[in-house]
Amino acid sequence: MTTGTPSVFIQIWVDTNALQNGSTRGVYVVDNRVSNGSTNEGTPNLQTSATNGSFVNWQVFNIDPTATGAKTIQSISNSNAWGPGGQPQPDPTYGGFTGQLQNNGVAPYSVTFNAQKQQGSAGITTTVNLTMAVH
Repeated sequence: MTTGTPSVFIQIWVDTNALQNGSTRGVYVVDNRVSNGSTNEGTPNLQTSATNGSFVNWQVFNIDPTATGAKTIQSISNSNAWGPGGQPQPDPTYGGFTGQLQNNGVAPYSVTFNAQKQQGSAGITTTVNLTMAVH
């Protein structure tokens, strides 16, 4: 994957008190592209609208800033949006995962993350199904 400076940021906010196995209850996904046509802001079904060639960064956060449990993205699925550069990968510079949009069109993808309710507890793995609209 070619790395570059992200201009599209997608954040997954998690209410770990509401999070349950197999459910997206308590999960809210937002981006910085609503003025460019993103839809379903604040739901686990965000559709991000972005320009071809843009670098995108994904991160997961706990709504409760005092919570001690770790939140980590495990994987971002294959998608037509990524193109020949490959799917997004962990990003040591910006945190989370970063990838580049390389194909125009509307393409689904999923983000799987793990969130602990408190440090040392067993995490809950959750997958959100999102969409990327590349133009």
